[in-house]
Amino acid sequence: MVADKNETVVTSTGPSIRFAAVVLALALLGVAIVSRLALLTVLIDGFAALLVVGPFALAGLWLVPLFRTGPMPVRWHLMLGAALGLGCASLLILLLGLAGFLDRSLWVAIVAVAGVAGVVRLRLLLGGQTAAATKEQNTPRRERDKSRYLWLITAPFFSLALLAASNAPGFIWSEEGYGYDVLEYHLQVPKEYRQAGAIEYLPHNVYANFPANVEMLYMLSMVLLDDDVETGCAAHMIHLLLGALTVFAAWVVGCEWSRRAGMVCAISLATVGWLMYLSGLAYVENGLLFFGLVAAGATLRAVEGSKGTGWVVLAGVCAGFACGCKYTGVPMIAMACAAGILFAGSGSIGRKARCSLLFALATAVALSPWLIKNQVMTGNPVFPLANSLFDASPEGWDDDSTSRWDRGHTPAPDERTIVARLGALWTHVPGDHYQRFGPAILILGIGGLAWRRLDKVDRMLLAVLVVQLAVWLFATHLYARFATVMLIPLALLAGRAIGQGTGQRVRVVMGIVVAGAIWNFGFAAGLSHAESPGGAPASMFYDGKLAFYEYFDTVNNDLPAESRLLLVGDAKAFYFRRAVDYCVVFNKDPFASAVRGSQTDREIVDWLRGRGYTHVLVNWAEISRLRGSRYGFAPEITPDLFDRLVGSGLSVLREFPHPQGTRRYVTLYRVDSD
Repeated sequence: MVADKNETVVTSTGPSIRFAAVVLALALLGVAIVSRLALLTVLIDGFAALLVVGPFALAGLWLVPLFRTGPMPVRWHLMLGAALGLGCASLLILLLGLAGFLDRSLWVAIVAVAGVAGVVRLRLLLGGQTAAATKEQNTPRRERDKSRYLWLITAPFFSLALLAASNAPGFIWSEEGYGYDVLEYHLQVPKEYRQAGAIEYLPHNVYANFPANVEMLYMLSMVLLDDDVETGCAAHMIHLLLGALTVFAAWVVGCEWSRRAGMVCAISLATVGWLMYLSGLAYVENGLLFFGLVAAGATLRAVEGSKGTGWVVLAGVCAGFACGCKYTGVPMIAMACAAGILFAGSGSIGRKARCSLLFALATAVALSPWLIKNQVMTGNPVFPLANSLFDASPEGWDDDSTSRWDRGHTPAPDERTIVARLGALWTHVPGDHYQRFGPAILILGIGGLAWRRLDKVDRMLLAVLVVQLAVWLFATHLYARFATVMLIPLALLAGRAIGQGTGQRVRVVMGIVVAGAIWNFGFAAGLSHAESPGGAPASMFYDGKLAFYEYFDTVNNDLPAESRLLLVGDAKAFYFRRAVDYCVVFNKDPFASAVRGSQTDREIVDWLRGRGYTHVLVNWAEISRLRGSRYGFAPEITPDLFDRLVGSGLSVLREFPHPQGTRRYVTLYRVDSD
């Protein structure tokens, strides 16, 4: 990587800051044209998200010098500071949450201190740039290149991302079950932690054992805003900001080759449909992409032979933060970057092996708080993964749970052949019917390799891409979303396609970027128009104003305050504004166990009474869906069972028919007093 050692904050960020302001203004204008309600949501919840992300991103600037990486442009300080600050903030939330310190006043103070410390460090960092800035103003600027106006093409994509994020969780994206995972655990688990006042083991929700660096930021927003359900859009905005930081990181790394390379890296990434799509989901992929891209950038510096081991350690720490977002980060970020060091690193085989080992150690340290938490709570550091090896059986889990988990997270038998796997790759990447990768990043990222003689940087990025591709094909259940990590090497390779080039090569690359953005926008706008009106408030869900969610009105507003509700089949507990008990499909279901162990129907009702349940809500549609999937569902739970229980102490309080048919959908039962 060829860094400009004389760069200052003015040349590296000044014009980009102005263009970022213009892009933001245009994006907000686009949101306002579509929906004023969405604009209001963006302004309110976007500000709340900035209060969570901004202070820690700036405070992380203090951590950058600890790695002794040597001189670097300010843009690198900003990128690395954001990664280190947010990663460490997530682990701090985890540690204090485990200790029971989720008090709002405490976290307001912590965020305030982080913000002040970050501003002080930023001023110190920029303090030495004044003289250089004055000199730069009197010299010709490379930024006057008219190609910089291409940044404006990102504004429509930003508008679509903001519109998607302005919808309450669960409102959009049918492919994701309308955010089912968000309502089941990405936001539900932080909600339960906040209500309990501490992070604790949840025997009814196995997903709570996943590493959760991004969810910790979501939980912090709940603590700071003193609310759970209404913070859903703030969580979306946090995820969107992580996506914006990913684009910034692509620019930072790409600028090491040339200004235009940085622009191509960033624009080719900012205009893919995936970032818009993910902004409407309080998932973790944008965090995985951000930490992963920073790790890849630091690894590139290490590969190019930067003196000392600081870059190797820094890359490993950021890779560990990526792994702390999602377990797939272990093979697709950490192992991929380690392979890049071995394949393209400088020096002897021994030196490259030592660097890879040091990288792996730093990764393990950054991930270790999550591993230790799981080991203490479950007896398996990566629970529920590899549970046949560790043989952990914590509360709410048994051998049948492990079998169903393993079966549910492997490809179906007809998807396991090489031909079928390659077919899935085509379907989910170049042939994706939503075109969320799009042609430009694939043409420039892969096809661009044929335009130049490959160097160690190209070889390192190619190694990362090959490892990610192999892992997705042979070690995942072939979900389209799991392939998004390939955007990291593809975006950087896209920037390499232009490199230091001039003339015709520049025109060809820029033409592909523009044409690809137009192509992608057509698909993204179509998807957004079909599913994302913008500005849907959470009250539409918890007040039952949406089709399929009418039962929330009865549960949240009509049942007595002292009621205790058991959910059967339904695990989307986020919008229930009262205490409810539920169980995700993989955990051992206490109610199903009670049914199996009871001799009479009255014993089942007595079991409900003995645990204080006053009502039972059964989601027949969800039970049917699960039974038709590889997950399965307890065979004992049938309509006939509940019809019998009605004569043994249960009463039907209300039936909710399917909004699009007459089949049984949701039934709310009352447990009669003995």
